[in-house]
Amino acid sequence: MIEVEKMKNVIDYILGRESIYILLLVILNIINLCFFYKNKNLLLFNGLVLLVLYFIISARPDKKILILAMTNFTFWGVIAESFIIRNTNNALYYKDPTKPFNVPLWLIPIYCLFCISAIYTYNIFKILFE
Repeated sequence: MIEVEKMKNVIDYILGRESIYILLLVILNIINLCFFYKNKNLLLFNGLVLLVLYFIISARPDKKILILAMTNFTFWGVIAESFIIRNTNNALYYKDPTKPFNVPLWLIPIYCLFCISAIYTYNIFKILFE
């Protein structure tokens, strides 16, 4: 059973400033996708600007590590997805991919956001189960 103190720590973490920044980053990226889905260059630009703004306002002490993790996750995500698309005769495909990757470049900030969200979720469970 989860202790009351651990639940309090999780709630404090979820309601903290960094959590709000991550939530805003997710919401603004969803809005970006909804409004600019027809312009892949603007999607990419806006997504990268949102990431840069996140790193400017964030006070997290592990920014360099996060950038390395995001870069690694994004690199392998694009490679793996491109490989899957190429080797499944386009069973999965994007309407306007960037060659030779088979995926649009606007996915780069989305992969970065996935990485940030995964680490955030990991930290919540870490607090719960320590």
